[in-house]
Amino acid sequence: MNFKKLVLCLVISTFFLASTSAFAQLIKTDVISTEKMKIVWGYCPYGMLETSVMKVKKFYKKYLPNVEVDWFFGLWSVHLINNWIAGKIEIAYLGNMPAVMLQNRLMNTRWVGVAVYPHGDVGAIFVPKDSPIKDVKELDGATIATGVGSSHHRILEEVARQEGIKFNIVSQNPEVAVGNLEAGKLQAFCYWPPYIELCRYRGIGKCLEPCNTKKYEPYVNAIWPLLVSESFAKKHPDIVRGLVKADNDLHDFMVNHPDEAAAIVYKELEEKIPLESLKASLARYQYSNELTDEHIEVMQRDIDFLYEKGFIKKHFKAADWADNSFYK
Repeated sequence: MNFKKLVLCLVISTFFLASTSAFAQLIKTDVISTEKMKIVWGYCPYGMLETSVMKVKKFYKKYLPNVEVDWFFGLWSVHLINNWIAGKIEIAYLGNMPAVMLQNRLMNTRWVGVAVYPHGDVGAIFVPKDSPIKDVKELDGATIATGVGSSHHRILEEVARQEGIKFNIVSQNPEVAVGNLEAGKLQAFCYWPPYIELCRYRGIGKCLEPCNTKKYEPYVNAIWPLLVSESFAKKHPDIVRGLVKADNDLHDFMVNHPDEAAAIVYKELEEKIPLESLKASLARYQYSNELTDEHIEVMQRDIDFLYEKGFIKKHFKAADWADNSFYK
């Protein structure tokens, strides 16, 4: 072998070894992308408790070491929608109904993940603690507070349909409704965690047992999705893939470390919700590391409900909106 060939072989071998080493390191560290970027991630921890844990634990750093996240707090999903429309957010955890409304408004989001999907266990009907009412049938014609246009609005209508009764449904924020129920200004309300367990813990009213709506909707009745803008997903697919994998890690952590997770949420919510209430609320949650046919069917029911009620003007298919590609 002449000198030039020897040098060429050494160069190629060195390059190959360096590439192999870099590739092995990439696999070893689970890094998906080294792209440097700052993103704004919207979250509403009073509605989706586990999102505070993602903020604190930063599971995305394992896959996206050079991504920095500014967390945009929204008391409710509607605050996130307004900022999304204003171009200030391109990824967010949202409630199912607000997510549908956002997609209906813009038709340019992708549903890429499932934050939480409880089976029939996120709705409960409360009445004043001195109320003689013991059965939901006795609420025929009663004024019940919930979030009009929310999944709990749909749940209440399903309850009324199955029981052959009617409700006068009014829209109130949970904090307002809790005070009104305690003061005897409401006949009943229906809300979600952590307010179910908060009311039980503090004795604010009484829950019509079994303190959930499984009897009426035993299947999944709420999908709280992870959304990204379509343009962001097209420009930065590896970033989205890393965020989705991080969300799956969040799910595993919530299941395997419930006490630590509850402690994080308790601190993030400035200790405004009792720790025991948070633990009980998180115990109602279930998680999925993929988008399934069941999730799509439930989201389609939400789309159909909002369209029939006139909350959205365009009807669309949840299956066209769901994007499972980032799980692969």
